[in-house]
Amino acid sequence: MSPGFESAIAAFNRGDYLAAGELFEQLAAAADDELKGLAGALTRIAAALHLRLEHGGRQSCINLLSQAMLMLDDLRPARAGLDLERLYSEISAFTDDLRASPRDERDGIKRRARIFLERRRSPKIGLVR
Repeated sequence: MSPGFESAIAAFNRGDYLAAGELFEQLAAAADDELKGLAGALTRIAAALHLRLEHGGRQSCINLLSQAMLMLDDLRPARAGLDLERLYSEISAFTDDLRASPRDERDGIKRRARIFLERRRSPKIGLVR
């Protein structure tokens, strides 16, 4: 795994989704076909989580995560040393929870509490053991 890939994963796992997305996008531009799809899926996941957790976007997050799951489906269970099976499961659960959330929730204590919990439950990128 390249140092750039490791940096992107570290940014993602610490919740810096904007930086992770930019790093994954740069990696996708320079990657071979196999890693290009993986980097593209990870870019979408990072963008989705950034939109949701920083801006409260609901439907845009659902759409991006759904696209990423379609891309990851062909790459499971593992690719480039990453546990994509677990990541796929975590993204699926996160997306299901998001779909069950109120569509028109206004800013307030309930919404802030929901975002706080979503941040704690957000998917992580793990390595194959």
